Amino acid sequence: MYRFRTELIFKTFLQAAALAFNNFRAQGLPLIADWSPEARLKTAAGDSLILSAEQAWEFHLTREALFVDARSPQLYAEGHIAGALNVPWQDVDQYLDSFFKKVTDRKAIIIAYCEGESCSLGEDLALELRDMGYSNVKVILNGLTVWKTRGYPIETGAYREP
Repeated sequence: MYRFRTELIFKTFLQAAALAFNNFRAQGLPLIADWSPEARLKTAAGDSLILSAEQAWEFHLTREALFVDARSPQLYAEGHIAGALNVPWQDVDQYLDSFFKKVTDRKAIIIAYCEGESCSLGEDLALELRDMGYSNVKVILNGLTVWKTRGYPIETGAYREP
């Protein structure tokens, strides 16, 4: 019993010391954070990278943006936003060179997406493209799912490498 009490006191002391150290650090770690897509998908200036399906549809109609499907080539072939390129996040390194050759304008509007609420591949791809210098990258949350729900055009067939 004495040993258990001593260990409990020691562990409590260590936790309190860690919290105090974190509190007084210049760049302490937040104890509670917002991990929602809205919080994760913001630029340093606070601008959101999230685009609604309706906003994306406007870009699709005017052909002002390049749509990029972050899912696997197999899922892309089963159905994707009409005209979208396929840059699968799992194999992104294999596709980036050809993407850079196709999209030379670093200010081009690029709209990344995947499918389903739990899919974050489009988000990951968008953040990677921003890190690589593309300044106008957006994400459609629930991408293909909301696109289909609204009846916007879908294509099937083999993927097109960028």
